[in-house]
Amino acid sequence: MNKLKISKAFTLIEPGPVVLVTTNDGKKNNIMTISWTMVLDFTPAFALTTGEWNYSFDALRKQGSVLFQSPQLTCLIK
Repeated sequence: MNKLKISKAFTLIEPGPVVLVTTNDGKKNNIMTISWTMVLDFTPAFALTTGEWNYSFDALRKQGSVLFQSPQLTCLIK
């Protein structure tokens, strides 16, 4: 795996592949897939869409942090 500066790494998820979004409410980890993400600027700032209808929304509001993961292509091909 090649290491990248965070200022460059965010460009790897543009223009928006399916990513894994991991949250934790202080007690339980939760992972969901999401296909709508957006880089907000030329800095590592992201937007995602979620809402009160799912567990990740409450966990994100409670903890204020989220982990984005982009699966490698080799993990997706059987």
